[in-house]
Amino acid sequence: MKQLLAVGMTISALFLPGSGLAADVLMLRNGWALQSSASVSASGETISGEAFSPEGWHATSVPATLLAALVADGTYPDPYIGDNITKIPGYKPGLWLVMDEDSPFYPSWWYRIAFDAPGEWAGRRLTLHLDGINYRANVWLNGKRIADDQSTVGMFRRFAFDVTDGMRMGAKNVLAIEITGPGHVPKKNYRTKQIEATTGWDDHNPQPPDLNTGIWQDVYIRATGPIALRDPHATSKLEIPSLAKADLTLSVRAVNLTPAPVKAVVRAAVESIALEQTVELAAAESREIVFAPEQFPALRLEKPRVWWPNDLGPQELYTARWTVTAGDRESDAVETRFGIREATTYINEEGWRGYRVNGRNVLIRGGAWMTADMLLRFTRGRYDALVRYAREGHLNMLRSEGFSIRETKDFYDLCDEYGIMVTQQLFGRSIPDEPLAVACIEDTLLRIRNHPSLVHFLGHDETFPTKTLDESYRGLIQRLTPDRTYQPHSGAFDVDERFETGGTRTGSLLLWTYASPAQYYLSKETGAWGFAQSGGVGGIVAPMESIRRMLPGDALWPLWTKAASLHTVTQGGTYFGPVVVAVNDRYGKPDGIEAFVRKAEALNYECARGMFEAYARNKYSATGITTWKYDAAWPAVMTWQYVDWYLLATAGYYGAKKACEPLHIQYSYDDASVWVVNARNEGAKGLEAAACTYDLNGKAIGRQSATVEVGADGKTQAFMLDVPANVSETYFVHLTLNASDGSPISDNFYWLSTTRDVPGLLDTPFLRAKSVADYKALNGLSPVDVKTTLTFAGTRPEETAGVTIENTSDAPAFLMRLAIRPSADAHEIAPAYWEDNYITLLPRASRTLKVRFAVPEGFDPAKAAVTVSGWNTR
Repeated sequence: MKQLLAVGMTISALFLPGSGLAADVLMLRNGWALQSSASVSASGETISGEAFSPEGWHATSVPATLLAALVADGTYPDPYIGDNITKIPGYKPGLWLVMDEDSPFYPSWWYRIAFDAPGEWAGRRLTLHLDGINYRANVWLNGKRIADDQSTVGMFRRFAFDVTDGMRMGAKNVLAIEITGPGHVPKKNYRTKQIEATTGWDDHNPQPPDLNTGIWQDVYIRATGPIALRDPHATSKLEIPSLAKADLTLSVRAVNLTPAPVKAVVRAAVESIALEQTVELAAAESREIVFAPEQFPALRLEKPRVWWPNDLGPQELYTARWTVTAGDRESDAVETRFGIREATTYINEEGWRGYRVNGRNVLIRGGAWMTADMLLRFTRGRYDALVRYAREGHLNMLRSEGFSIRETKDFYDLCDEYGIMVTQQLFGRSIPDEPLAVACIEDTLLRIRNHPSLVHFLGHDETFPTKTLDESYRGLIQRLTPDRTYQPHSGAFDVDERFETGGTRTGSLLLWTYASPAQYYLSKETGAWGFAQSGGVGGIVAPMESIRRMLPGDALWPLWTKAASLHTVTQGGTYFGPVVVAVNDRYGKPDGIEAFVRKAEALNYECARGMFEAYARNKYSATGITTWKYDAAWPAVMTWQYVDWYLLATAGYYGAKKACEPLHIQYSYDDASVWVVNARNEGAKGLEAAACTYDLNGKAIGRQSATVEVGADGKTQAFMLDVPANVSETYFVHLTLNASDGSPISDNFYWLSTTRDVPGLLDTPFLRAKSVADYKALNGLSPVDVKTTLTFAGTRPEETAGVTIENTSDAPAFLMRLAIRPSADAHEIAPAYWEDNYITLLPRASRTLKVRFAVPEGFDPAKAAVTVSGWNTR
């Protein structure tokens, strides 16, 4: 690392984090000034001059969208609190595509920065990189325009400009970027949800008033020699099924930045493998340099380290590095990580798509991914928390939503490291400017193709691309990343259309609002059958702690106040009316927000667990689900969220985590059978599966067990649950699975009803179910006292705590949520990775759980506290 040039501007001779680039790199992150062109009369020539003074402009860092910058400096209130977003000029409810001319975000905005360029860069080739702007840009450097907004357009393209002749070495330079946002389109009623090559939020959350206008990825300058290296690519062909050999192919694009021919040596290296080629590039030539195993036998590996998805094996990663030397000096260098694995998809005999990795079938258990923040304020820490929650929850796939952004490198890096496969949707809908759409996708493929986590592409969301776009997508994938599969359509509403869409189905209004556990066992149309790219259990409530942070006290109750309804989906809180009906019918009408959240959490837990368990029992007639959806891009009282915006895991998350244990015991809601399901690569023998039935007082009224074995990636029915004839309307069943030596493997606590859950015939939320499970008796559980003991055994920066919780009463302690806090009255620590949560303890029972968390600043273990909130805890 060389000297600090200015606040936030550093020259690095290392590989640039986040891009895989190497050379001297000047990051332009801090020290920017921001202003609307409506408030500036000066030209770009003047603004990018050293004499111009940006007095009265907004200070910002980059990346930052307009709204993110203006919230950070206090111009506008935090849009995530209460109904503040509705008070920001330019806000409009619902989904919209046209920016109103009276919006403060309609005019173009200027980003300006002054910086010093190092004198030692004299004689080198200099390239300005814009890795992400939204939506159009005029770019000025030192009084000269170097790019215009007709060519510099599209949110998902990277731009690189030769600025060798325009930079002043060892002196002050000024860069000014004029950004015009999306939404400058004719005012009319568009019968689509996406018309420009930009992000869109569908109905997930409000549209930001600025439509995410601004600079959303890094701006930097690279100094190289005459030859630059770009688009590194490492691919492998793994021997199946032995996994004993793999062939590597390494390639990189060499670009001659000069007007004269250049002779150069390009070298490639992976660990102890070192290769080289001599090339001669014509003036301004760009050529792909390939190192193939046919010409370089060293690329034929014996006993390669193989990358596996989560829970199936380690996530082995390699690093490939390329350098180019012109004359006697290194001109440039790049590197990329990659993994050796074989990922394929197939269409089964029933027309459904399935997945295989390294030669074995994999049941997909995952969720649809919405980008991490509505204002595009990204940190590796937030990405890490969200992707790690998926790993800790035994999920194995995230489907990157087409209405969202094309994700950053941090997201894919973490999916590689945590073993979370990615299906990448290309766009939500067909973009009328088809060449621009294709250019965005080409650049996306070049950015993400080295990640072993990336396994499959979807064209568009619930629609087909145009013929031109579909053919272009197929051609790009075949040319740039042929080891991935593609389907044009995310999935049909009518399952009979799966043969045209690519072997998958989407959700339905019922599955997006409320679906009981029995829905996935008893419904052929919407149940656990085939592959679902969407669907789910409906609205998932945030923990009460999060709700209190996002809403003022007077907006908490009655349900769906203006602010609370805003913090759901764009249709408003009444969209989740079926959830409220289900809460009332199953658990009894709540009398306040705390009671509603408690009952909705019970509902979410049982539904999420039941859905994933149904897919596991039915594999491989059921090949998987990426449930709608995994995360929330802003704080939501209720939405489709397994992890909320505050990075707290919901009850739905812990229900899913329970269901997705690698070796798991589970109950079936259709026929009361008990199964042992194995997702591991090894079988297991001599397992003891047991079921104990309890009345509402926690008294044992029945027990049965069986010794079972289960094959690798197998499943076996242990027994049919025998429920005593005199059982109460609501009762408990505790399933346990132990190894042959008695050590525990899996336990699973159910609350069940003698009234069977039977969905309605038409699979619609507008018709009541034929029969609804009745759990209202849970409201009569006796209050209980619990005691907790907290011990620490971690090493900073991550702490591991052991929490022993004891039920000191003579009644069950039902569905308890544990939270760890820096002190008793502080916000709970998030993220926190509990091995289990929302637990139930029988009378006088105790349990010890582990929780891991990043240590907050100033954390003192002596002051830390565990709090317990439960159905009937005092």
